[in-house]
Amino acid sequence: MDTKHYQSLTLVDVAYEALKKDIAEKTLQPGQKLIIRELHERYGISDTPIKQALNRLIIEGLVENVPRRGMKVKELLWEEIEELMDIRLMIETYYAKTIIQNLKKNSELKKRLMDNLKEHRHIAQHVGSYSDFLKNYQLDQEFHRMLVTCTENSKIIQIYKNLGTHVYGNYIYGQQSKEEIIPGVQEHELIFTALADEDEVKLRNALEAHIMNAKIRNKKLFNTRA
Repeated sequence: MDTKHYQSLTLVDVAYEALKKDIAEKTLQPGQKLIIRELHERYGISDTPIKQALNRLIIEGLVENVPRRGMKVKELLWEEIEELMDIRLMIETYYAKTIIQNLKKNSELKKRLMDNLKEHRHIAQHVGSYSDFLKNYQLDQEFHRMLVTCTENSKIIQIYKNLGTHVYGNYIYGQQSKEEIIPGVQEHELIFTALADEDEVKLRNALEAHIMNAKIRNKKLFNTRA
């Protein structure tokens, strides 16, 4: 981890990143029980930050808290992810016209989308480490959240935020090559072009193609993971 990055993190952040990395690398296996004392010994971090980090991972869908049994790494089925992606598709395509209209008058958000695309392409072309892989999915998620922000519908924005549609990224870590990541970025660029052209039909088609392609690419990786 970069020293400057490490120094900027709280103990909760350090515990969160360590846990997430261990889940992605399958050091902590799906279904494995998570015992606070053992995690404290593993990471050298006190109980409270670890508990707070675990709560963040529960919200993200990587950890689950089973009544009277404690916490464990969530065992995720592809069918769950596919359903979440279908919901994402419904929201984004339904609001396509509204997204175009509201982005047109929000130059700051348009610039953030452009910056996201620039950084995402760079990461996709040089991805190698876990942090790069994680950043790839963070940028992907951020791009779509910015689109949904343009709905200006607070309920929809909150629902979308809580979907956790990118949780599958941690389950296919290490199986996706640079060549398999770049097409997703290119599809984001086509989405942005449709937005810039203010073409509702083109935008709907680009969104649908992107999410359907994501299903095809990631289902294969998800189902063949070790």
